[in-house]
Amino acid sequence: MEEIYVNREIRETLIDLAVKNKTVTYSRLNTSSDSGYDFRDPDERDSFAEDIEAISMSEVKNGRPPLGAVVVYKSGSVSKPILESLYNMCVELYDLSPETTKPNSKFLKDLQAKCHEYWKITENYREFGPKKW
Repeated sequence: MEEIYVNREIRETLIDLAVKNKTVTYSRLNTSSDSGYDFRDPDERDSFAEDIEAISMSEVKNGRPPLGAVVVYKSGSVSKPILESLYNMCVELYDLSPETTKPNSKFLKDLQAKCHEYWKITENYREFGPKKW
């Protein structure tokens, strides 16, 4: 299986937010995780989004909910391409069917709930959460 590069600082921040039952905007995540991306530069915004997507893909490949679901716009929603990406990542993990599940705001809320539930379990956090060296 191909190894996915994951930005550890961003992942750890997302896990901490999931444990606290919270979501975060893209700009706040950038500053709170000390990522240092310059959002005035479109290439850096794209790189930041790619980091979040890679984290989600890595989580799903390991049987965990995609942490990228807790990252939203100020409105509390995300764009259609982001929803579709999350949906496509989760089809196999959650046995999704296009007849019963659509990539929409309800789907996003359900994914956020799965993230929050998963990371609140102490054993999951201990085993797969941030490693404090």
